[in-house]
Amino acid sequence: MTKRSPHLRSQSADMQSGGAGTAESTSIGPAQGGGASTLRRDAVRNRDKILAAARAAFDEEGVDVGVEVIAQRAGVGVGTLYRRFPTKDLLIEAVVDEVLFAVLSAAQEALRNATPADGLTEYLTAVGWLQFEHAGCQTRLWNNTHSDIRDRIEEASRKLLSRAQSAGAARPELVSEDLVVLFWSLRGVIEATSTVSPEAWLRHLELLLSSLVPSDRPLLHPPLTADQVRQAKVVTTLSDASGST
Repeated sequence: MTKRSPHLRSQSADMQSGGAGTAESTSIGPAQGGGASTLRRDAVRNRDKILAAARAAFDEEGVDVGVEVIAQRAGVGVGTLYRRFPTKDLLIEAVVDEVLFAVLSAAQEALRNATPADGLTEYLTAVGWLQFEHAGCQTRLWNNTHSDIRDRIEEASRKLLSRAQSAGAARPELVSEDLVVLFWSLRGVIEATSTVSPEAWLRHLELLLSSLVPSDRPLLHPPLTADQVRQAKVVTTLSDASGST
C-alpha cells in the first residue's frame, strides 16, 4: 500500500511540450561554429533547471505561483524563462506532462505484473502517490486537454481493469470511468487533509480498493458515461480557472 510513485522524467516533457528549447537552438547561426553546441547545451540545461524549479514551486504553492519566483529558484532571469516558455501556461503544461508520463509509466509497469489484481492495485496506488506528491498540479492533471499521452493512459487503464475483471479480482460492472472518479475522489481527500493529516488519503484509497472487489451485493447506481466525464472535467476546469483569478 505504501509503494511510491515513479520518478518524473524531464526528457519525457521535452518530447511532449515540443519546441521550447528547439526554437532557441535553430536561432543559432552556422557562423558560430563549435560554439553553437555549447549554446544549445546551455539552453537545454536552463530549460531543465526551469522545469525542476517550476515543479518544486507548483508542488509547494500550486500553479498560481509567479514566474519571477520560478526564475529565481532556477537561477535564471525572467527573460530566459520566457525564451524557453513564452507563456506560463506552456510551462504548466510541460510540468503536467512530466506527471502524466509518470502516470503512464506506472500503468505500463503495472501491466507487467503477473497478477492482475496486484497490477491494478499497484497502478491506483502509484497514481495516488503522484497526486499527493504533485498536489499543486492536480487541477490540470485530469482535465479535458487532448493529447497522445492521455489517450495512452486511458488505454492502459482499461487494460488493467479488464485484466483484473477477467481474473475475477474486480467487480464485472466496473468501467474505466469509475477509475477516473476514483482519482477525483483522492484529489478531494488530498486537498482537504493535506495540512491536517498529509497521508490520510492512503486510508481512503484502502476503502476504495476494497470497494472494487467482487461482491454479492450489486451496485445500484449506473456509472458516469464517457460524455458525462468529459462534461464534468469542463465544469471542474472552469471552476479552477475562476478560483485562480
